[in-house]
Amino acid sequence: MEPGGDFSRNHTLKIAIVGVGLAGAAAAFFLKSVPNIEVQLYERSKVHRKIGAWLGLTPTAQNLLEQICGEDSVESICARTYGKPVKRHWRTGEILFQPEPVPDSLTKTEKQRLRATANTVRQDVHRILLDEIPREQIHMGMKAVDFSVHDGKVTVLFEDNGPVEADLLIVSDGINSLRIIDHMKKLRAKIYPDIKPRHLPCLQYIETFDKADLIAAIPNLSDGVTHFINGDMLAFVGDMLMGSSRARIARVLSYAYQLTLTRLDAEAGLKEQGLEGRLLGPSSYLQVLDHSKNMGVFPISREIWLESLITQGSVCFVGDSAHPTGAALGAGCSFAFEDSKTLGLSLSYAHTVAKRWSPKTVRFALDLYDEARRSHLRKVFRLLEREDLSYSGMMKDEATQEDERREKVKGTSWLTNFDPDVDFAAACARLSKSHNF
Repeated sequence: MEPGGDFSRNHTLKIAIVGVGLAGAAAAFFLKSVPNIEVQLYERSKVHRKIGAWLGLTPTAQNLLEQICGEDSVESICARTYGKPVKRHWRTGEILFQPEPVPDSLTKTEKQRLRATANTVRQDVHRILLDEIPREQIHMGMKAVDFSVHDGKVTVLFEDNGPVEADLLIVSDGINSLRIIDHMKKLRAKIYPDIKPRHLPCLQYIETFDKADLIAAIPNLSDGVTHFINGDMLAFVGDMLMGSSRARIARVLSYAYQLTLTRLDAEAGLKEQGLEGRLLGPSSYLQVLDHSKNMGVFPISREIWLESLITQGSVCFVGDSAHPTGAALGAGCSFAFEDSKTLGLSLSYAHTVAKRWSPKTVRFALDLYDEARRSHLRKVFRLLEREDLSYSGMMKDEATQEDERREKVKGTSWLTNFDPDVDFAAACARLSKSHNF
């Protein structure tokens, strides 16, 4: 460090990534194209555990994951879907919406444009991401508990290890970053101690089944993804390709707690009438439910919108540590990859403009990152605010209802087919004139 808090002319930028989940691993990959940097990753766990359940990959997430791992690797761990899903009545199985089939004659490029959510499991996505990171860069058993910034340098403190110094800290330790655990504030809780994750008044239930066994028991089980609808409540059944030594197609069942209660209420009503067991025309959804043996229960946590994803000129947040959305819109994985790609673009661009690393260059890069991500994420959180009103049973005013009508007309392609390069280019155009090197 030179006098006045600047870096030496040929300084190698030292970057510390705290948290090696999906966002941290993706960030490490997208930083590979940034010149003259040294990246080290720190993970609180002593081993990478095979944890996590079903994961939906939007078309955006699929595209970005293919940039990291290659199309073949992504293809090996997920079941792709194309076009819109079939919608059926939750109890009777009556078809409420039947989409046009995707023609077999489409070219590969044409079919890619019709991609919908791909089903997979978190541990398989994590595995192929870790395959892209040199093992010597990952330090296990490093539980970060605090950090401080002084003259463009970040000092990260770890619970049972010595401090680590870096020029840039990337916080990617997930929703735990927001919590205060054992009287110790996690990294983001240090900056925003009053913002705590909140649990929504609903649970998500997920279970996987061996497809062959399920088809043997339920002959009318359809292929592809089917959505079962009960008012504004949704359940779905679909294929999921599970990789590694468990390579097989499984069926995943995900449904809202209220749907289960609806069935129980219906059966209780029949029992009172002496008609127990006569729930007419059970759909394949209810038949799958009857074969449940090991249902996973997942509480949904969210938080309020943050005005900035950066702090103190040398620290930024990516993934759930930046914006835990509680599985909303099936796009949390996509948001993590978008953050990571945008951060890599921002650092590369800032170095190209400044032609060297300095605290000012880092601040410019983080300003670009924040500018590029904020407008998109603000739109997402506006959607979530309206969704949370429904969960809470609150009445929506006319303005909110009108916003919902406009959003439905526009659709969600802006979310599921998002291009971080386009948003980054727009951010560059807005900010470049305000930074002089």
